[in-house]
Amino acid sequence: MKKLLSLILGGMLIGGMLMSVPAKAFIIVSPESITQIHIDTPTLLKGYTVVTENQKFFIGVRPEVLAVESGVVLKQYDSTQFEFPEGLTAVSQVYEFDIQNKESFRNEKPLLMKMYLDEPTSKYKNLYFYNGVIDKWVVLPTDIVDDDVIKSVIHLPYAKMVVLEGAEAMTEGAASWYSYKRCNCAASPDYPKGSVLRVTNLENNKFVDVTVNDYGPDRTIHPERVIDLDKVAFLQLGELWQGILPKVKVERLR
Repeated sequence: MKKLLSLILGGMLIGGMLMSVPAKAFIIVSPESITQIHIDTPTLLKGYTVVTENQKFFIGVRPEVLAVESGVVLKQYDSTQFEFPEGLTAVSQVYEFDIQNKESFRNEKPLLMKMYLDEPTSKYKNLYFYNGVIDKWVVLPTDIVDDDVIKSVIHLPYAKMVVLEGAEAMTEGAASWYSYKRCNCAASPDYPKGSVLRVTNLENNKFVDVTVNDYGPDRTIHPERVIDLDKVAFLQLGELWQGILPKVKVERLR
């Protein structure tokens, strides 16, 4: 566990010595604000939410995530002091959380995160954390609650976080299917839950209107997929044996 955390948090343990890993994307800067609290035993048994000074980044420590008492530190950084992948722009400040007693952290249960953006944006966006081992900002599954509110979870006791946006939402690509609610619904990485989308199969011009009720597909794994349709919705556009509809168009109705 210690070795895994050392790797993920930006170092490599070799022969008992902590060897740093080059981090071109990460620049050491001073935080604009620091929030520090101590979670005692009665509090950790019922859970606690820690929030930054600007009230825009929340970390929820659920019951039993910590085995023993620990301090929790949140830091806020000016995002203009960091370098991000080409084509992506920060739409939030950079936030850091740190469970100080790493031995107390039980990573079977994730920490809950909620972030308010600096300005509302309808562009494609995701929450990222910085991975020092591979020197990259890595995307997390992101629940887009609204144009200026997102949620996610993480199984680490420490990370720097930021919301990055790219181009406009992906409108054409492949559609996959899953069996979940058995309704005209879908998972989307671009639109918040409750959005109504029209999905058209460009190979036969059949379309279906769906309501977004989940996040997905993960474009870090399937960059060509624009949407993940419930089985019921998929059947209105094609046959299940196809597995994937290679050419669909997605339009937001509301």
